[in-house]
Amino acid sequence: MANNLRILLVIFSIILMIEILRLVSKQKLPIKYSLVWLGSALLIFVVGAFPNFIGFFTSLVGFKTTSNLVVGVILSLLLMITLILTLIIAEQKRKIKLIVQEISILKKEVEKNE
Repeated sequence: MANNLRILLVIFSIILMIEILRLVSKQKLPIKYSLVWLGSALLIFVVGAFPNFIGFFTSLVGFKTTSNLVVGVILSLLLMITLILTLIIAEQKRKIKLIVQEISILKKEVEKNE
């Protein structure tokens, strides 16, 4: 893996970790959602910091170059994050629907009692 790519990955992952921790400390990002991002940043750091480790997986998986594996890992991480966020949105949508139904029932009861 080229040194420029390694340095870029390490710097990017450190900046990402710092930003995630800053958002958590300001309570703009819940801890349970930050774990996915911190795990992704940690994986990016490992890929950049230990190229021999990732080089082993490059030949194991069958990629021609390590940079192709890095791009594949990053795309996989993005897909995983997208899936997790979609699950969170679906759960939030379900909870909102339940709340709207409960409020409607309560309004109906209040109107009945008046």
